[in-house]
Amino acid sequence: MKQKLCAVLALVLALAMLCGCSNIDLSWFTSRFKTESQLEQEAAGIEPEAPESSESSEPQGTAVATEVYSELDHFGLAYQMGYGLDPYNCQSLCNRVIFSFLYEPLFAVDQTYQAVPILAESYEVSDDGLTTTIHLQKNARFHDGSKMTALDVAYSLHCAEGSDYYGNRLIYITDIAAPSGDTLVITTSVAYECLPVLLDMPIIQNGTAEETSPPGTGPYRYVSSTELARFDGWWQTGPALVEYDTISLCHTTTSADIRDNFEYENVNMVLTDPNSSAFAGFHNDYELWNAGTTVMQYIGYNISTNVFSNYGLRSAITYAIDRETLVSDTMGGFAEAAVLPVSPQSDCYDIRLANTYAYNLANYNLQLESASVEDMDADGILDLYVQSLGYAIPVSGTMIVCSSSYQRVQAATQIVNTLNSLGFQLTLKQLELSEFQNALATGSYDLYYGEVRLSPNFDLSPFFRAGGSLSYGSLADSTMENLCMRALVNSGNTYNLYQRLCARGYITPVLFKSYALYTTRGAVTEPAQYLDWFIPAREEPEPAA
Repeated sequence: MKQKLCAVLALVLALAMLCGCSNIDLSWFTSRFKTESQLEQEAAGIEPEAPESSESSEPQGTAVATEVYSELDHFGLAYQMGYGLDPYNCQSLCNRVIFSFLYEPLFAVDQTYQAVPILAESYEVSDDGLTTTIHLQKNARFHDGSKMTALDVAYSLHCAEGSDYYGNRLIYITDIAAPSGDTLVITTSVAYECLPVLLDMPIIQNGTAEETSPPGTGPYRYVSSTELARFDGWWQTGPALVEYDTISLCHTTTSADIRDNFEYENVNMVLTDPNSSAFAGFHNDYELWNAGTTVMQYIGYNISTNVFSNYGLRSAITYAIDRETLVSDTMGGFAEAAVLPVSPQSDCYDIRLANTYAYNLANYNLQLESASVEDMDADGILDLYVQSLGYAIPVSGTMIVCSSSYQRVQAATQIVNTLNSLGFQLTLKQLELSEFQNALATGSYDLYYGEVRLSPNFDLSPFFRAGGSLSYGSLADSTMENLCMRALVNSGNTYNLYQRLCARGYITPVLFKSYALYTTRGAVTEPAQYLDWFIPAREEPEPAA
């Protein structure tokens, strides 16, 4: 959820507070010093390599009105030219802000992770949930003036399938048909209650994916590598996010370049990860919004090991994690503590269930007792009787974490120290990305601290499907996979899924990251940002007479 933060000068940054949040010390960010080459899906071992300045996310939020200040005579965005403008594979956060002006999706996702029609006019789902029919806006046009059709949409969805940015979220789609120019029919192998929540990718013109900047339907069109121009044929009737005839593209490479150009007002809007080791602190007069994401950090287990095959022991760990302290200590407040594997902003986040498995040392001790875990030899280390061995073994092991993320190393360190103070005997091992990926693939670990960008419907089947991209440590489980499928059919079916996940400790969710949207003070009045897309403000209905 985006919340307003007004930061005026560097000397008062430490006093700035996010609306609805607390304990945010912005000077903390300037202590980041390592490069972070991976920001997405590191826990899955499939995170693409990227240099220091690469940042990508799926931010969400609601509009926050700002005060009006002196009007700017220009508007600029940062452009990392080395990453290009391929809307399906680009991993630069800066460039994805540019996409917000060039492209529009079939649907955007609101702050509660519900689908909002954009290029789609309406849709319906068949009774069996296997067919979704989408009716398109009839007056949407591409930047060359041609009408958008269902063939363009089908082409775009095929381009997004298996792409670097959108991954395998469309894995269950078996057919995309265009029976008419304004109608798209999508067939899936599993039943969906709401497939549209996954269809937030940009729509481009048929056959243009290889172009430098494929034509879109957004309020601005690409003119050159230094300029966007207002698209006079834009189909929407409401105002665009900004009202400038042109938007300049300022070429940048590093985070420091972006920061410097922002401070000189060559760039007026920046979306960044405050917890990236490559983050460069901002010091001028700006406005700042906290933008929630679907990026989850969590503890994973190798459940084939003697110690962590015991689900009673694994489930005890959820009670030992003080998530709120982790958020404040390692994330500077730019995250939300999460007991369940879904953003707390989602309608699917069950507060009562989350409280059942939240931080509580009394419940931690009760859970250990029920799992017959205790310090049997009075050496200060918990012991677990393993029936297959016929004797007790210490609750010990190795947690791995990818060393490319300073923040995740900090979080993993804090978790290991906490568990060791409670009777575990864990060692933290930092691994380079390739080593981390190999350890996950080969099961050479006991626990791991990971990060993954989930799809907007928070589908957990990649964890539990045989051969799933997140199914490490013998985690594949047919019962859990079936519960995941039920959740796709009806989002109200998540209770049993989340309850079983927590009770058996398949994974232990910790937090969902947030990103920061900086704007030059007075540059925009309502940055209504949903994922990559800026949605024009809707007119309020007239009050009833």
